[in-house]
Amino acid sequence: MEGKFVVFRLGNEKFGVPIQAVERILPISTLTKIPRAPKTLVGMFAYQGTTVSVIDAAARFELSSTDEPHHFLVIATDLGRYAIQVESVDKIVEFKEDDWDEAGDVMACIEPDLAYGIGKKDDELCLLLKPEAIVPNDIRKKVAKLAA
Repeated sequence: MEGKFVVFRLGNEKFGVPIQAVERILPISTLTKIPRAPKTLVGMFAYQGTTVSVIDAAARFELSSTDEPHHFLVIATDLGRYAIQVESVDKIVEFKEDDWDEAGDVMACIEPDLAYGIGKKDDELCLLLKPEAIVPNDIRKKVAKLAA
């Protein structure tokens, strides 16, 4: 999948989400906690007349954080709106066919539907995520219900 991606950081790792799925980039703000929620679902906040669930991207991808989260990326999918909490948003990058590496072999043994592939720019790799796959299966119904 060629196109523009919003690139964000978690520790030393870079991830990208298609720009057309990112509705807004917001500074981090206070969340309403959800009792007994899985560790990936860190809370919710009001946004444009709806409730948006917030997924901790570091917890979702089982990465240790080196910095406090500074941004929410509000993402719109068929599932509804949700936000991911990330350490920083780097830039918007356009990945063309020559910059692309399919994630097939690497991702197939981990979580095959999570990413489109790996983008390569300026000697750096960026895992290009499928927006609908960022929400873990165990909380999809909760996220959809909150978004309704």
